Amino acid sequence: MSSASTDHPTRRERLRQQTIDEIKQRAFELVDADGAHELSIASVGKAMGMSPPALYRYFPSREALLEALVVDAYADLGSTVASAAQKGSDQEAPARVALIAQAWRRWALTHPRRYGMLFSDRSPAAQDPPEGVVAVNQGMLPLLAALREIAPPSSGTGGPFEESLLRWGKAIGAPADIMPRALRLGVLCWSRVHGLVSLEIAGAFDSMGLDGELLLAAEIETVVGQAGA
Repeated sequence: MSSASTDHPTRRERLRQQTIDEIKQRAFELVDADGAHELSIASVGKAMGMSPPALYRYFPSREALLEALVVDAYADLGSTVASAAQKGSDQEAPARVALIAQAWRRWALTHPRRYGMLFSDRSPAAQDPPEGVVAVNQGMLPLLAALREIAPPSSGTGGPFEESLLRWGKAIGAPADIMPRALRLGVLCWSRVHGLVSLEIAGAFDSMGLDGELLLAAEIETVVGQAGA
């Protein structure tokens, strides 16, 4: 058997992957239009001109399809944030934190239904796919790297909270010598960005006459100030 036969997908495999990609594309279109709660195998089949039994050959359930979409959306969000951090790699750490936060916001506002799919529209019992967690952490790691430059060393107590932060940092691939303070600020920064973006998507700032971009910039200034204190 030649090596070519094992190195390259067969025509059948290529066609199957093309069909999977099209299914996910149509499913994302449905999510973007009506939200993840309206997604079903039947609705995707109708959009593609395929019967539900035919789609089950590619995704055995709605949950399996939704999981694939979650992985892809996390990957897109993570790579978008990582790309923004890379483009600003020659800037000072506070500026990189701001770039990362604004990149997260822009992705969420561009894909509000996908953002809802990731963080609010799934069942409370739904677990994030491990591949999705790894993918979205492409954006968290540059944030931690920037905060690590800003945050001074701390003399922590080594209590349960700091231990949990260190376990989390190790799990996502943060540098082994990162201090709990930087990890805590990373979680704090992410929670504030996520909270503000979620409120902006919901239209909470419209009646207040507040600009979401300026509000986020001010909040990041606060986080960075706390990091350096």
